Amino acid sequence: MVKGATAQTSLAVAERGEELEGLRKASMILARIWHTVRGERRFRTSVQVFRRATRFRDEGRFEEAAALVARGLLLDRDNVVGHLLAGSLHAMLREMGKARTSFERVLALEPTHPRALLGLARIALEEGDTGACTDLVTRALARYPDFPEAQAVLDVVRSLPASAAPKRPRSLEQSAIRADRLRLPAESRETLLARADATVIFAQPRGLLTEEVAARATKLARIASVMLARAGLGDSLNHAVIEGAAETTYLRADGETVLTLSFSGDAKVATALAHLERVWVNCRSELARQAAPNRVA
Repeated sequence: MVKGATAQTSLAVAERGEELEGLRKASMILARIWHTVRGERRFRTSVQVFRRATRFRDEGRFEEAAALVARGLLLDRDNVVGHLLAGSLHAMLREMGKARTSFERVLALEPTHPRALLGLARIALEEGDTGACTDLVTRALARYPDFPEAQAVLDVVRSLPASAAPKRPRSLEQSAIRADRLRLPAESRETLLARADATVIFAQPRGLLTEEVAARATKLARIASVMLARAGLGDSLNHAVIEGAAETTYLRADGETVLTLSFSGDAKVATALAHLERVWVNCRSELARQAAPNRVA
């Protein structure tokens, strides 16, 4: 009897051990499956977040798009698409330091990524570093030769030395345009009239950043003119509307001078454009009036 009981006990223990081992293996398999499913679920979620952020960006909802991208990168920190999207959004929001960091993060993950190189090239161009811009955009084209956007930036860089501005007439240096003769709209927050070489002719208000604003406006006009010419849409920029976070700037140019008027973001576009055209006509009239004595002489 004792021997029989011992044998039965041993058999039960062995069966129990096999059962426990089976449960252990099953739990390990379930754990691996859960880890895989969770990883795939996380990946799908980050992709969905970036897709939604892209849609928001295309709709002009830049702040919301940036917030979504930040959330997506928390889910997938090394996602190249996410960092690239973050860089473009930071650039649109004029957060150039953050944009640079995002593009550099992409290059840390993919050293020859053409769009990250292009993003950094555009920042360099805006900062006036044509050497760095040329190097970056050349690297982008080496990686992806059929890249029209990069080729356009390279064409812009090559055109800048040729665009170096002619010497301005002394009459414009010595005489000032009176604000009352321009009939500036009361709604305008800032008015700037500059020559193509960024020489400020008139500014209201005029402050420490006026020269910098003039340089940016004229550079924008040059870059846009080159891109329009490449597309076969004319030789120079005539009109532009630049939307910012707090205000909208309306630009008028003719290849020799650039006029910008800034309004609050809720200003009606038709009204702002009418103001822009009226002030532009008055500016041209004043410039012609100032040049007239020199022609007579």
